[in-house]
Amino acid sequence: MKRIFYLLLFLVVLVLGISFAAKNPQLVEVNYYLDFHWTGPLSMLLLIALAVGSLLGVLFTLGWVLRVKRQASKTRREIQKMEQEVANLRAIPIRDDV
Repeated sequence: MKRIFYLLLFLVVLVLGISFAAKNPQLVEVNYYLDFHWTGPLSMLLLIALAVGSLLGVLFTLGWVLRVKRQASKTRREIQKMEQEVANLRAIPIRDDV
């Protein structure tokens, strides 16, 4: 069900993107630092901006994701160690003559 939803969402975004590109064929000129200039279709410029923004977003969240995964792994190891200690304590026979 989840895959179907993502596939439908992808198809909707794809159709919207293609229709946007078809309705905006005019050329735009981008002037940037160090005499860099580029002339191309508006849809291509927006696609490049979207890709760069997505890439930067992934890179900036990568550190946080790695830290959380490392913490989860450490916590799993601690839980396994505690479960082993509990199992060892349960295996100790209880003496009533004390």
